[in-house]
Amino acid sequence: MNHSSAPSSATQTEEWSAEFVLTRPGHDAPLFNQRITTRDGRLCALQPEILPQQGAGRVAIPAFANAHDHGRGVPTLSAGIPDGPLELWLSRLGVEPRMQAYLNAACAFANMAEAGIGAVVHCHNTQNGRALLEEAEGVAAAARDVGIRVAFAVPFAGENPFVYGDNAALGGYMPDLSRYPQLSAPRHKRSLAEGLAITDALTHLESPTFTVQYGPVGPQWTNRETLETLSALSASIGRRVHMHFFETRLQREWADAQFPEGLIPWLDKIGLLSPRLTLAHCCWLREHELELLAQRGVLIACNTSSNFRLSSGLPPIAGVLRHAITFGVGLDGMSLEDDHDILRETRLLRGVAQALDAGIDGVADKGMLLTHCCDALLRGGREAVLGPDSGGTLLEGAPADFVIARTDRIMRHTVPDAALPDLLLTRLTRQDIDTLVVNGKTIVKNGQCITVSKPDLERTLNDLIKAALDKNHGTSPVDPEWENGLRRYYRAGEHRKAGITHV
Repeated sequence: MNHSSAPSSATQTEEWSAEFVLTRPGHDAPLFNQRITTRDGRLCALQPEILPQQGAGRVAIPAFANAHDHGRGVPTLSAGIPDGPLELWLSRLGVEPRMQAYLNAACAFANMAEAGIGAVVHCHNTQNGRALLEEAEGVAAAARDVGIRVAFAVPFAGENPFVYGDNAALGGYMPDLSRYPQLSAPRHKRSLAEGLAITDALTHLESPTFTVQYGPVGPQWTNRETLETLSALSASIGRRVHMHFFETRLQREWADAQFPEGLIPWLDKIGLLSPRLTLAHCCWLREHELELLAQRGVLIACNTSSNFRLSSGLPPIAGVLRHAITFGVGLDGMSLEDDHDILRETRLLRGVAQALDAGIDGVADKGMLLTHCCDALLRGGREAVLGPDSGGTLLEGAPADFVIARTDRIMRHTVPDAALPDLLLTRLTRQDIDTLVVNGKTIVKNGQCITVSKPDLERTLNDLIKAALDKNHGTSPVDPEWENGLRRYYRAGEHRKAGITHV
């Protein structure tokens, strides 16, 4: 990489060079042998220059965006928690080691940065429900130190902590109820007012690289008053809303019972469906619902690897493309190989789209799938983080958020210029990322995050995991009796009984 900095002054100007520049991958033809100049966080010039011959060279592209994640510095498998159907997997998370929110988030953000991710929606999972503000402040500090753009979705939840429905009914499916006092014990439940107060406190930490969103965790975990209030506030002040939605078939069945008129029409009735809303997963949407979401400008985050690993279903990519819904690519903290490789994630989503709408009249044959996937990786996901802006491009005046990748590994043969975007989406992986620039600041250089010491963070987290595993030696995160009780509850259709919860 050729990178130089001007002397420090009132305006900060920096320069990078690349043999190939894709200003809008999938839309515009590549530029060759360019000097990229940024000033004060903006791209101010692209100019031709003579570069020395050095093999295939480097390609500059807009930074990637992760439309939905949980910021896990420690993957759940590393803590001994096996994948499985979401409703069972969630119950296993209680054995996750307790760790500082800063450490966990900083390690996750550094890993994302090294994969070329310059922006992410962070859906926070609290480890101590009474310490959400403190944990959120740790995440904000991690975002500041690493330097990628982070939207913090403040979690609003409290309903249906164990199953979608009546906890008392769940007890009836446990052969030894005395083993599970949590079913009858009082639970801390953060009020709507407390959640709003935490949101207000966090807004004082907002910056070009840290913003706050409302994060009702999912309809089955959030009561109607909360959804109505957040909808009204979003409309009033323009703050984005981010929510898990129809991730599993059981969630779909619960919603059909609780909302006979339809959950999506009800969300539309309260004004929540708008371009400010991102819905993650959406595996079990129906055709008429996709049509309404498209009319309202709702954004969808597709999380293919997570859906595979947690037995949730398939992302609704065929319908999303058919209705021209804006969509982004999300890792959900569950990339296929726990490597934060959003390029592979995009490739996987592209393959699912081709398989679901196969043949000579399918989506791939229509010639726009490459463009849609590039837009999702660079612009749709970014909109989930920041709302519409001029980012996701390498055009003069755009935010200076871009990746420079090495092409020597992937360009093993001479490649036509027009095939370059397809080549990148087919072959490029995180191992090829050399540089990440966010807001005009170099975050990754020579493939390594330079704003924090990732090795030190990982060592500290590994020590915490080891201590927790040693302390819980012989304890499995899988409780067969509990999980069989959950299975019996859902097989009996308890979640489909209307009017019990969600008042």
